[in-house]
Amino acid sequence: MAVHIKIEGLEKTLARFDVKKFEPQIQKCFDDFGIRVEMKAKGLAPVNEGRLKSSIFHQSGRLSQTVGASVNYAAYLEFGTRKFAAEYVATLPPDWQSFAATKRGGAGGSFREMVERITEWVRHKGLGTGFAGRIGVTGSYSIKSRRRVGSKASQDAENRKAAYAIALHILRNGIKAQPFLYPAYNRYKDQLLTDLKAIKV
Repeated sequence: MAVHIKIEGLEKTLARFDVKKFEPQIQKCFDDFGIRVEMKAKGLAPVNEGRLKSSIFHQSGRLSQTVGASVNYAAYLEFGTRKFAAEYVATLPPDWQSFAATKRGGAGGSFREMVERITEWVRHKGLGTGFAGRIGVTGSYSIKSRRRVGSKASQDAENRKAAYAIALHILRNGIKAQPFLYPAYNRYKDQLLTDLKAIKV
């Protein structure tokens, strides 16, 4: 997922320059913008194993920047899915709504792969290793030791059962948006214009 969005007021700001003469200074403003957006997006990205966060990048072009995330599920976290996507995307500016519309559809994985990933998430979050968790716990526990009981195989089966239920819930209801690129872009778009205006002509 890579974002190509025009910044309102940018053309007017650039019109005051002899672009060829001031290209190095202008390019530095664009590069700074890309770096800022990338770093802010990384700070806002939801983290489980860190794949999304580490996939966020910016790429410099001639007087342009591309910012995005290379994992195939980035758009679903950015915009949400199903009813959550409809609610969130409606609050975005028209160019971002158009961009979100291009990201509809499946991420390319099977339901089985989804359950496997969620099973890893359940295990990673420790939802089966303590007596209570944020979304509940999986498995059987000893009241005395407050620890999970059962063999590794039975614990894995319990984790998979919980993951299956979570996957069905996601398919039916969707997931909430966890935006990271739009807030990062929004935070620094005006700073880009300010930096450009500060170039002494």
